[in-house]
Amino acid sequence: MADHSRIDWTDATWNPVTGCSKVSPGCQHCYAERLSHRFGWTTQPWTAPHAAENVRWDRLRVMQPLHWRKPRRIFVNSMGDLFHDQVPDAFLIEVFTTIQSAPRHIFQVLTKRPARMRAWMLDPPRSLLRRDGQGWPPPNLWLGVSVEDQRWADERIPLLVTTPAAIRFVSGEPLLAPLDLTSWLPDLDWVIVGAESGPGARPMDDDWVRSLRDQCLTAGVAFWFKQRADAQGHKQLHPQLDGRTWHMWPRTASAGDLHPV
Repeated sequence: MADHSRIDWTDATWNPVTGCSKVSPGCQHCYAERLSHRFGWTTQPWTAPHAAENVRWDRLRVMQPLHWRKPRRIFVNSMGDLFHDQVPDAFLIEVFTTIQSAPRHIFQVLTKRPARMRAWMLDPPRSLLRRDGQGWPPPNLWLGVSVEDQRWADERIPLLVTTPAAIRFVSGEPLLAPLDLTSWLPDLDWVIVGAESGPGARPMDDDWVRSLRDQCLTAGVAFWFKQRADAQGHKQLHPQLDGRTWHMWPRTASAGDLHPV
């Protein structure tokens, strides 16, 4: 699940963990929750006190990327949050072992729980560290946080920018309000922006997108405008802003930049 993706900033999705619980307004209309219920992966709402019943990890799926020979950008956990507190440390070790064992791929991790991510990256289990002290953080690992408004940007991004990572990125999707990222952009490599879609989608103003684009261009940070949505919540992929699409990659932009092994 799955060796390809409709998400335009990645090539494939990999879900060693499925299920989650809602932590902020951006989670209100979670697409992963809708899909999980549709396909019967979870039956309970993704709200307390049901989190422990929803979060699952799969030891068969954890090695899936090792069988993908073509280098890919892989979005880790599109159907949950890798750093959810219900995911055991022992399973995180298995996930990171796969990441380290597949240097031909780039792994893109996006979380709303940056405190656990930061703690993990600053003090990794001894089994993940090489004897020569090199190789941490993994050079094929991109770490990001999802933020929907200024309150959650102010809470999550300071934790991200003090987390060791080859690439640090922010996803403003769903973007529910204008954002000022200027104080953190020197420590970021990439900003993704997108509107909410689906039933009950909340509106996004193009001026919010334009402001983020201009902040990124001024700071020399890659900017990616992923999607708009119409009044009925239908997606408009590859949208234009001021006469062009904005699909900018950070450095080490493609999985092909990494040599297959």
